[in-house]
Amino acid sequence: MSRKILIVDDNDINRQYLRSVLSDEDTELLSASSGQMALNLLENHVPDIILMDIQMPEMDGFECLNLIKGKHTDYPSLVFAVTGFSDDFGNTSFKQLGFDELFLKPIKANLFKDQIGELLMKWRKEKVSSNHLLRPSDAELIEIKMIKELQKYASKKELLEIYKEFETETSIALQQLKSHIESNDIDKILSILHTIKGNSASLGLTLIAKLSEQVESEIKNSETVDLENYLPELLALFAKFVSNYERILN
Repeated sequence: MSRKILIVDDNDINRQYLRSVLSDEDTELLSASSGQMALNLLENHVPDIILMDIQMPEMDGFECLNLIKGKHTDYPSLVFAVTGFSDDFGNTSFKQLGFDELFLKPIKANLFKDQIGELLMKWRKEKVSSNHLLRPSDAELIEIKMIKELQKYASKKELLEIYKEFETETSIALQQLKSHIESNDIDKILSILHTIKGNSASLGLTLIAKLSEQVESEIKNSETVDLENYLPELLALFAKFVSNYERILN
């Protein structure tokens, strides 16, 4: 499962340990050694998960969490307290203070990785059921694994050009799709959806690819499909991609 994780801890060893536990081809890891550094990173990144130490100098985890929630109200991130600090605070108390979960140090590597994966999967399902009231994370917009794979063969400039070409072609295709929906030309609608699905999947744009595939499948199965309602959703996803892909790739 593609995901971007921000680790916030003033201890170098703790940060490196969490990086070693969580590192894999589907994960992009960011590190911050202070609360302020975390806030700075969040200006340019939209992670799925923030792992927050509590006892840090200058700005502790509680203050950092409050600033994140105050400034980034539409962030989709889960924020987990990862700390050896208890001081009579139980799991429930940490949740009341705004954290989504509490993990006490020392972390048990395999169990920890499985648990945060399960919590993220559950969280994404809840976001879908709430009609995407929160913005997609970077890893939901473009699969981390796909970016890493493309970076093996293309420079940053070439990668940007590839996604820019997709933007241009898909923008035209969506305008054509709108016209074909108005004229109810099913064959041309299916052709465009199929093309968008394939191109999106090839570039790791899973949300766009899945929605295109869903509509295509429903039309082929002759189910009742309100295409005029699907189009705004597809346009909204595409607009989010256009607004964010250069920042993500950079």
